[in-house]
Amino acid sequence: MLRIVILVHLSILFIRVLYVLYRDIDLSSEEAQYWLWSKHLDLSYYSKPPMIAYLNFLSTSIFGDTEIGVRINAIFLGFLTALGVFFFSRYLFKDEKLAFFSSVFLYFVPSYQLGSILFLTDSPLGFFYFFLAFFFFRATQRNSTRDWILTGLSGGLAFYSKFSGVLFLLPALVYIYLFRKELFRERWLYISIAIAGLFTIPVLYWNIQNDFVSFKHVGKLAGVNQSTIYLKHTLEYIAGQIGINSSFLFPFMAYSIYRAFKDRDKRLIYLSLNGLLVFIVFLLISLKKKVETNWPVFAYTPVYILTSYYVYRFWLKKALIPMTLSLVSILILFYTPVLDNVGLGKVVPPKIDPSKRLVGWQELGMKVGEEIKELDRFFIFSDSYHIASELAFYVPGNPQTYCVRIDRRMNQFDIWGGMERFENKGYWGVYVADHPIPEKVRNGFESIYREDVYRVKYRGEFVKEYYIYVLKNYRQIEQDPITSF
Repeated sequence: MLRIVILVHLSILFIRVLYVLYRDIDLSSEEAQYWLWSKHLDLSYYSKPPMIAYLNFLSTSIFGDTEIGVRINAIFLGFLTALGVFFFSRYLFKDEKLAFFSSVFLYFVPSYQLGSILFLTDSPLGFFYFFLAFFFFRATQRNSTRDWILTGLSGGLAFYSKFSGVLFLLPALVYIYLFRKELFRERWLYISIAIAGLFTIPVLYWNIQNDFVSFKHVGKLAGVNQSTIYLKHTLEYIAGQIGINSSFLFPFMAYSIYRAFKDRDKRLIYLSLNGLLVFIVFLLISLKKKVETNWPVFAYTPVYILTSYYVYRFWLKKALIPMTLSLVSILILFYTPVLDNVGLGKVVPPKIDPSKRLVGWQELGMKVGEEIKELDRFFIFSDSYHIASELAFYVPGNPQTYCVRIDRRMNQFDIWGGMERFENKGYWGVYVADHPIPEKVRNGFESIYREDVYRVKYRGEFVKEYYIYVLKNYRQIEQDPITSF
C-alpha cells in the first residue's frame, strides 16, 4: 500500500511542477517579496519570522531565481504533507485504505491545493503545524522521549514559519485538560515547550534591535487597539472560510466536528480541536479587524483527516457528487481561461478573476528593463512593496528595488532603507505605481524625462494598469513619518 501511496502523490507532485512551468501566471507579489527576503538573509523580518526566506534561499540556490525555484518549496511541502496525512491517519485508525483515502481527500480542498502551489508563509506553517499535531498526539499516547522532542522541534519550526504557530498551545492544552490531565505533571511536556521556545530567541533578538516592529505589526493586524465591532468583517471571514475549504465540502467538515464531540471519541475530538479553536480565535479578531481568508487555514489539515474519516466510513456515496464538484471548481480556479473556451466567461469575468493578480508582472518587468537600458546610474522604486518586489524579481538582472514611504504603513523596505545613498549624485529614478506620480515624488527630482502607461490584458480584457516614470537627477524625497504598522 505504501508504494501505491507514494506513487500517487509523486504523480501529483509532477503535475504541479508542470503546471508551474507551463501555466502563464507569474509569482504573486507576496511570493516575490519573500523571495527578495532571501537576498537579504537575517534573523527575522518586519512581518514574519525567517523560515520562508531560508527555504527560498536554499531552493533558488539549486533551481535559480525562477518561478519553479520559488514554488518548488510549496510543491514539495504539499507532497510531504499528503504522506504525513497517510501516516497520521493510519496511526489513528489502523486502516491503510482509510489512510490512503484521507491523503487523497486533500486534493478536493482548495486551501490545500493553493498552499501546495503558491509559496507563501502558510505553506511551511501548515506543514510544520500538521506534524506538530501528529507528534504531539503520539507523545500523549506513548509518552515517548523522541515524540516529545519532535513535538518541540515541530513547534519551534512552526513558529519560525509564522507567529500564528503559537496557537497550537490552545488545542494542545485543552486536549490534555479533557483527556490526559496527568500529563501536566510530565516533565517532557515542558521540555518540549522549552525546545520550541529556543526558536523564539533569534526573532526576539532581532526585534530588540529593530524597536519590536514585528510585535507592533502583529498587534495592528489583530486589532489590539480597536474597540469598535464590525460584523461585516465577521460575515466576510465566515464566507471566506467556507470558500477556501470548498463550499461543497464545508457542510461535511462542520458536521464532522459536531459528530466528533457527539461520539466522544478522543481521537476525533483532538482532530476537531485543532481547526475549531484556531477558527474561533480569528473569528473573535474579525469582530474588530478584517481577517484575511488564509490566516487560519494552517490549522485545518487535522480537520480534513476528521472529515475524510466520516466520509469514508458513513457518507461516501453522499459525498461523491460534492467532492466531484469541488474538484472541478479547483481545476477552474487554477485555469480560469477554460471558462472562456466553453462560453462561460461571464461566470468569473476577468475583472474579478483572482488569478488576474498573477499576470502581467513579467511583461511589466521587461518593459521597465527596456526603460533602463540607456541609463547609466539609476534606481527603481515604487510606493508599493508589492510592485517593488515584483520588479526586483522580473526586471532583467534582478536589481535591488526600493519602496518610498508615501501614504502607506511601514514594511520591510523601510528597514533596509537605501534610497538616501542616491541623493544629489545625479542618479536617474524609475518610478512605477498603479496611480499617477505623487507630488512628493515629482518634487524629489529635477524633472520627468519620460512617462508611459502599461496596461495588463488578461483573458481578452484590460484588468490592470501601471504608470512608469523615468525621472532625472534625484535630489531627495520627503518621505512620510512612520505612524502605522
